[in-house]
Amino acid sequence: MRRAPVLGRVPTASEGAVRDVAGSPPARPRIAVVGAGRCGSALAIAAHRAGYTISAVTSRTPEHARALAARVGAQVVDSAVAATRHADLILLTVPDSEITRVAATIAASGASLGGRGLVHCSGAHPASVLAAARHGAGAVGSVHPLQSLTGGDAAGALRGSYFAIEADERLRPVLERLVGDLGGIPFAVPAGGRVLYHAAAVLAGNAPLALVARAAALLESAGVDADVAAEALASLLEGAARNVRRLGVRSALTGPVVRNDAATVDRHLEALRRDPATRRLYRDLASETLRTAGGVGREEVAAVLAAAGSPSGARRRVGRRRAVHTGVAALAPAPAQA
Repeated sequence: MRRAPVLGRVPTASEGAVRDVAGSPPARPRIAVVGAGRCGSALAIAAHRAGYTISAVTSRTPEHARALAARVGAQVVDSAVAATRHADLILLTVPDSEITRVAATIAASGASLGGRGLVHCSGAHPASVLAAARHGAGAVGSVHPLQSLTGGDAAGALRGSYFAIEADERLRPVLERLVGDLGGIPFAVPAGGRVLYHAAAVLAGNAPLALVARAAALLESAGVDADVAAEALASLLEGAARNVRRLGVRSALTGPVVRNDAATVDRHLEALRRDPATRRLYRDLASETLRTAGGVGREEVAAVLAAAGSPSGARRRVGRRRAVHTGVAALAPAPAQA
C-alpha cells in the first residue's frame, strides 16, 4: 500500500504535490539551513517569523550557526548531511564555489532525499548544479532574493522583494508559497539566463554603491563633512529609487544631461580633469544617461560628451562650433540648478 504524503514534506514524484482536495497551496515544509551567512540568516529569520519551522542549522563557522539557531529555535548540526535528515526543504546558502560540492556530498552520503527538496540561493547558477541530488529522488531548485542582504537584521527587507525561482515542477509551488509567505514576489528566470540575470543584479545592487563612494569622495574634496556626504547621497539615492517605482526609469531621469545643459556638463568635465578616472566614469555614465533619455533635443550635450573623449584640439573645435550656434561660450558659468 502506498504511503500517504507527510504534511509539510516536499513530495516525491510518485506521491504528487502536497495539496488538499480544494487545491490549496502545499503545506509548509520544515527547513534546514546550510550556511549561516548573510543570506542564510536573513532567510531563516524571515521564514521563522512567517511561521516556518527551522529545524536545523549548520555552518562552516560554528559561532554563526549557534547564533542563528538561537534566534530561530533550531538545532545546530555538524554537517550538511546531518541537516538533510532533519528537514523537508534544505536551503544551501553557501558560497557559490561550494554549492556543487555540498550537493554531491549529500548525494554520496546515502542519506535519503526522497520527498525532500534541495535548493540553492545563488543568483548566478542554475538549479542544474544540484543535479547530483536528483539521483536520490530529491527535487532541486534555486530561489534567489533580488535584494541586498547584510545579515539576519536584513530579514525585514525581504518583504516586497522579488525572488528569482527555478525549480523542478513538484518543488516550484513549495518555493512560491515560501516566497509569498515571506511577503516576496516570485518570478521565473530560465536556466540559460542566470548569468545575465545576476549581472543585472550586480549592476543595480552594487554598482550604485561604488558610485556613491566616488561621489562622497568628491563631496569631501569640496569641503563637505564625510558623515554628511554619506547621509546626503544615501537620501538622494533613495529618492531616485522611489521615482523609478513611481514613474519608470526614463521619466525618473533628472540632471544636466536630460536638460541638455551642455555648459554644466562641460564645467563638470573640466573640474574633473585632475581626476582622470572619475572623469572617464562621469563621461561614460553621462553617455549612458543620454542613450536612456534619447538624443533628440540633447545634441549639444552629445557634442560635449563626444569631445571629452577626443584629443584636446578636437574638443576646442567642437566647443567653438557650439558657441557659434548657441551664443553661449563653451565654459560660460551656468546658473545654479538642483
